[in-house]
Amino acid sequence: MLEKAGVSGEGEIMAILTRRTSGARTSTLRNRVKGASRDFFLVHVTSVGAAREIIRAGKIETRVCKVFDRQLVYFFAMRPAYKLRGADVKREIIDYFPFVFLVSAKSLGVPFHVYPFDTGGALDGAFDDGASPFFYLEDYALDESLQAVNNHVEWAFGTAANYFDGALRADFTESIPDWDVGPYTFAKIARLASVGSNRPDLRSSAIEIAYERHVPLSEVEFAIVPNKFLEDPRGVNTEMTNKLEAADVKWRSYEWHANRTPADFQFEINQLVRAHLKSCGQI
Repeated sequence: MLEKAGVSGEGEIMAILTRRTSGARTSTLRNRVKGASRDFFLVHVTSVGAAREIIRAGKIETRVCKVFDRQLVYFFAMRPAYKLRGADVKREIIDYFPFVFLVSAKSLGVPFHVYPFDTGGALDGAFDDGASPFFYLEDYALDESLQAVNNHVEWAFGTAANYFDGALRADFTESIPDWDVGPYTFAKIARLASVGSNRPDLRSSAIEIAYERHVPLSEVEFAIVPNKFLEDPRGVNTEMTNKLEAADVKWRSYEWHANRTPADFQFEINQLVRAHLKSCGQI
């Protein structure tokens, strides 16, 4: 990592994929194909502790984004890709573990931006194995619309099910000339999400959608929660269940255990979200 990305004079690791400081973005990933217009859920993954505050406040609030220096709230299209802080550290307290909100996008308006991967992970160097130092973050931006998600899924993955599984089309770059670097670097980054990767990271091809507005809890339709957060055998968390029911939020639980890592539950959470999307006809 140090050899590939380089180190600044202050000893800070510098990612290969960086933001533009001059020139105009190329936007080579935009409008490659016209996908069908389909509804899909926006997925917001956070910690249980943060989710408790969201439920009490009745909204998912914007926060200052270190990448764009704006007040934004972030989602992934359909996929519960996440890397919580300390995701590989064993924890005893339930507050550190994943909580997933599935949000309807119908009333949220135009997104602030849409990218084909997690921008924070990109600038942290997580996707440097597929990046070029001459193709910048802004060059990967998709159109600021929900239809851009459908277009990108159709072009790069073929189906929503393939997209959810991180399975890029096998022939994705066959018709693209060598000088068209954007799709090639995107493909290398996206393949980091596949099961064949040495260190699979679902964020590398999860479509990121950001909004400059708070999102009311009433826009949340479904949630994935640790089983003992709401219905511990020693007592029901009536404050949380009452607020979720008042907002008409349905939920399913994953089998949580103390002294595991937050990352340990990624597979089960993926399966629960996948089953819900399938039941709704989204994959």
